[in-house]
Amino acid sequence: MNNRVFDQRFRLDSIQKLSFRFTSLGFVRNNEFFGPIADGYTLFGYQLNPRIAYQPAPNVVLEVGVFFRSDFGQERITQIAPTFTVKFRHRNWNYLFGTLEGSVSHNLIEPLYNFERLLQQRIENGLQINHQTNRTFFDGWISYLQNTRPGYTRQEQFWGGISAEFSLLYSPGFRLSVPLQFTVFHAGGQNIISPLPVRTALNAAGSLSLTWQNEASGFLRSARLDTYVAGYSENAEKSYSGGALYPNLTLQFKPLTVLVSYWHGNAYRAELGGDLYQSLSRRYNSTYGERNRQLLILRFLKDIPIADGLSVAVRFEPHYDAGNGKFEHSEGVYITFRR
Repeated sequence: MNNRVFDQRFRLDSIQKLSFRFTSLGFVRNNEFFGPIADGYTLFGYQLNPRIAYQPAPNVVLEVGVFFRSDFGQERITQIAPTFTVKFRHRNWNYLFGTLEGSVSHNLIEPLYNFERLLQQRIENGLQINHQTNRTFFDGWISYLQNTRPGYTRQEQFWGGISAEFSLLYSPGFRLSVPLQFTVFHAGGQNIISPLPVRTALNAAGSLSLTWQNEASGFLRSARLDTYVAGYSENAEKSYSGGALYPNLTLQFKPLTVLVSYWHGNAYRAELGGDLYQSLSRRYNSTYGERNRQLLILRFLKDIPIADGLSVAVRFEPHYDAGNGKFEHSEGVYITFRR
């Protein structure tokens, strides 16, 4: 999906200066899920991230701030976390240490990265390299999700990957490209007291994508066809593997965008992927498994600009779970501000 409205990337200015930056996200997302794979629930709250940025040179910026998350219905603020980023730019390449330009800015498909992590686990810390032009996109990162020490009972967790898209043909109104995505999740640690096995899980996806852009101002603004194939492999106490087909057709009309997706998964898993695409249940206190998953998903997306830096995104996402014969849906409203 086009999640540009939630993008966390920022440009370096050519003038050395001290600046104040502020981003916020207000959200309500309701999942009406009744099948055995994913829980139904509502996410309702807001995020705030004020930051101060100092640019000692035209190609270097240091940024420090605080991230707040509040879930409505809680008596206290859900999360308070410091944010700190050092960003260095060389030609068209950006190198980051600290708080990453992560989450949906990795441009991963939802079977590899759950959109709801934007609302619940948005902050990522680690190392990152990214590059973006009209023809190419590249993002490589490693984030440290959870640390450990000798004698601790919890495992350390790393998550990293590469997300890229390269144009094979590029002309006004037409583009043929190849998106490639690869992620690694590792949980383990030395000299820790944990009954959990050491795990390394790999996920990959690739597509041949065709984009058409209407140069005239017609009712249909653009169309994009993606033909994703996804794979999964894990090495723990036993080895596991799986795969999936995931074609998508995106139609951008003048009033709204419509996205039609089909998911056919076979023993597929992704540690940070969307709940609906998993072959093992994510429901609370459930051990249910479903080797083959077939979903037909229809998404209606509308981004509404309100003022400079302020916009509202409205989404309605019904789907049909063919394996369980259920119609389910989710809907959300997201208010973003970035200055």
